[in-house]
Amino acid sequence: MELNDRQRAILLKLNETGRVRVSALSRELFFSEMTIRRDLEKMEKEGLLKRTHGGAIENLSDFEYPVNLRSEINKEQKKRLAQQATRFLSDGQLIFFNSSSTLAYILPYLSDYKNVRVVTNSVYLLSIIAQMHIPCSLTGGRYNEIEQSLSGRQAEEFLKELNPDVAFLSCEALSDGGRVTDSDEDLAEIAKIAIRKSKTSVMLMDRSKVGVTCSYDVCTTDQLDGVIIF
Repeated sequence: MELNDRQRAILLKLNETGRVRVSALSRELFFSEMTIRRDLEKMEKEGLLKRTHGGAIENLSDFEYPVNLRSEINKEQKKRLAQQATRFLSDGQLIFFNSSSTLAYILPYLSDYKNVRVVTNSVYLLSIIAQMHIPCSLTGGRYNEIEQSLSGRQAEEFLKELNPDVAFLSCEALSDGGRVTDSDEDLAEIAKIAIRKSKTSVMLMDRSKVGVTCSYDVCTTDQLDGVIIF
């Protein structure tokens, strides 16, 4: 589902508060309650929320927002994370990005540097980089539709042949004890290889991921050259 501006606003409000009401959305967005109800019905069918009497709540099932929708969530935090990450950029670098909506906010800064090249397993990030006319290589591998990413043995073997100057990564969770984890085993393995093969590895996390643990280990924070949290 391709969200319009009104539906994106509903999703962002829901992400902030956990619950929305049709009457309040109608007043805030200047659309009729009938239009808002139709939006909520469509978004429920896509798994983006659960309707309630008079409104909707977050979908707390295992559903994961598609990466292009996640890029609209916590946008200001992600911009600040990206700005802080620029201290690791310089001319002539080979840069790896894993699959993450957060990392998309670093990409505009690449235009400030000369002769940078990018490697990624993210089809989503590639679509943005291609418009910037920056040389980019995409790993092979098995396609994940929600993440718009590639992983698996082919992607892993591709990365093992490279030595990036810097890897920018974001994963799903950072425990209080400093363990970075992810809920996808294949994507966790991609991150592990990138950390091992890169001269510098930088993890970007928004605070909603701190104090959480997922199923698959990626690394500990002492294995990273930078951890940026906002």
